[in-house]
Amino acid sequence: METYYSILEISESATPEEITQSYRLLLQVWHPDRFHHSPKLLTKAEQKTRKINAAFDTLSNPALKQRYDEGLRTSGARQGQQKRKPSGDEARTTRCPNLVCNSVLRVNAGTVGKVTCPSCRTTFCYDPERDEKWDINPPETNEFLTPARMAMLAIAVLFAIVVVFAVTKKSKTIVSNKPAQTDEQATLPRNEPLAFKDEEQVRHALDVRDGASNTPIQPDEQATLPRNGPTAEAHQGSLNGLDAMQRQMAQAARRAPASPADMISDVDLRQLKTQAAQGKASAQNQLGQRYDSGRGVPQDYATARGWYEKAAAQGHAWAQNDYKKARQWWEQAAAQGVSQAQYNLGQLHANGRGVPQDYATARGWYEKAAAQGNAWAQAQLGQLYANGRGVPQDYATARGWYEKAAAQGNAWAQAQLALL
Repeated sequence: METYYSILEISESATPEEITQSYRLLLQVWHPDRFHHSPKLLTKAEQKTRKINAAFDTLSNPALKQRYDEGLRTSGARQGQQKRKPSGDEARTTRCPNLVCNSVLRVNAGTVGKVTCPSCRTTFCYDPERDEKWDINPPETNEFLTPARMAMLAIAVLFAIVVVFAVTKKSKTIVSNKPAQTDEQATLPRNEPLAFKDEEQVRHALDVRDGASNTPIQPDEQATLPRNGPTAEAHQGSLNGLDAMQRQMAQAARRAPASPADMISDVDLRQLKTQAAQGKASAQNQLGQRYDSGRGVPQDYATARGWYEKAAAQGHAWAQNDYKKARQWWEQAAAQGVSQAQYNLGQLHANGRGVPQDYATARGWYEKAAAQGNAWAQAQLGQLYANGRGVPQDYATARGWYEKAAAQGNAWAQAQLALL
């Protein structure tokens, strides 16, 4: 029997704090605003929300709760008494279990057997005395173009149109692949990893700095070291760990102002972003370099890292090298207890970026980050248990991790809970 306690998923001995906490969590999961994309889920969410609100209104009020508990005990006592067994000729009505049909059927109260709805042809076994239904078999349909198949077909057609448009469209703007000149000496080509060794180290040092410390790095007021000079190599050999990377970040910030070669027109920048969005690895890598160094665009390390990851996913050699260096710095930060670095390491092992794909190792890093309240790590743990990757498939454990992430406002985990 459904009660207000079962609706709020609590015991009858729950405290007022537990009642309020369960109410807020369930309301986040079943709020109707999250299900406008599906009419069926929206209807179900509205029904569930009304029940949750009604249960909370009663159980949160001490007087109403006492009156409700007394009613439950009285109802339980009545149910314990022997029920009058209906005669064989007595008729009883019940509703069709098919939610689409929901017709009212008349059955014989003294017979337990199979019933067929005359409206929708749904068959089910029914016990009139206990008012129980089981073995419900909706009628089979031969409909080929179901709503789900129609949606998949529309997506496929749209994807084909985009591909044809991207292939046949002629580019009217030529994007230069030449590197920006930062000094008077000749530089190596833009796509050569060694030419930007300092920038790679600066970028990975920033990743660790963002996760491990919020203290800004003060630029060194002394003269900066040349990029390719022997003095820079000797100085780098005397520095270790994060201090060396932070010093190089300060030096990079004090380099000469951008020359005309560093600039890029709005048209070229839009063309470069278009090619990157279409999946061109070289364009994605160039965008990462520009956001990394702030040449022609505002300097943004987070955006730069995003474009590097997209290029690396397609096998771009320099971007893949970034994952290996990032892993080294993330491991140092993770050892210091930085949850974001632990989550990043879990992502590397789960996706096989810079390391062999290993779901068991990924789970270990996710669990460390999740223990510190990282919502995305909790959501990824739920996905591992739901799909049985690196762990035995366990939907109950998956639901537990999804609920923890959803309670922190993680929309992806909330959607997975609705589909689980």
